[in-house]
Amino acid sequence: MSTGVEYEIVVIDNGSEDETLEVAKKHTSQVYIAPDATVAELRNLGVQKSTGDILAFMDSDCTVGLDWFVNAGIHFSDNATVCFGSPPGFPDRSTWVQRCWFQIRRKGSANGEPLSVEWLESMNMFVRRDAFERVGGFDESMTTCEDYDLCTRLQDQGSILCDNRIVATHHGEAATVQRFFCKERWRGVSNVHSLRKHRFPLSELPSVVLPLVQVGLTLSLSAALLVNLLGAIEIPLLWFLAVVLVWQTPLALLASRKSGASHYLAQASGIYVLLNVYFLARGLSLFTGAAWGDYAQVQIARE
Repeated sequence: MSTGVEYEIVVIDNGSEDETLEVAKKHTSQVYIAPDATVAELRNLGVQKSTGDILAFMDSDCTVGLDWFVNAGIHFSDNATVCFGSPPGFPDRSTWVQRCWFQIRRKGSANGEPLSVEWLESMNMFVRRDAFERVGGFDESMTTCEDYDLCTRLQDQGSILCDNRIVATHHGEAATVQRFFCKERWRGVSNVHSLRKHRFPLSELPSVVLPLVQVGLTLSLSAALLVNLLGAIEIPLLWFLAVVLVWQTPLALLASRKSGASHYLAQASGIYVLLNVYFLARGLSLFTGAAWGDYAQVQIARE
């Protein structure tokens, strides 16, 4: 890869059983094996084995183009920016779940200019080594959400920028609603740990309140509907409709705002479904994390 940027490649293998090691060793001599390590441990080990001033993190199920370093290099000399990157996109052969989830996750301004954000995903993230080391790196006790946790600490070190010119493609994002639900419940359990660790800003309040509301109303309306069907108590239909309208209107408006101009109706409908699934999964994870305190309780099979 000829980019004009000096770089080194460090591969940390998590105990793969395919040809990953053989392929990796064709491109770099720095290949290390760390079976059964958390993703945070893997990333920290990669940092320990590297020597560069700028750390670039990418997952094994992501790909980038030849302009990845070139576009990221715009920020190399800006010492005020300690972290930069962008949410990875979806592959050409993708499902509606993957496409709609990207619309929800995507960040950045309409004119393409870099935008200051609170956090970035570590599968397409550049971090200054000095800032990374000052905050202690990734929290190795976390099974996921390690990127959000890191960024909450990096915010005191400088700017975090989303630049959509730094493009990566994620090939392992959940392709079905069932898989999406399982992943978000799994991610949410570690997010409970992160929220406990740090000061709780008011900006994070919706991330707790909305999932709780989603779970509470889902259970309450289901129970009320069951009681109504059994004839124990007669609840007016208008009452149901009013509650659903108040509950779902904000999600519908958010889905509309997140939708792109192309295929608007289909995209808005898909985003609306995923938002409901997302908040339900995250709400259930709050109870799981709070009740057990064991972030491995919610397991998810490898891709």
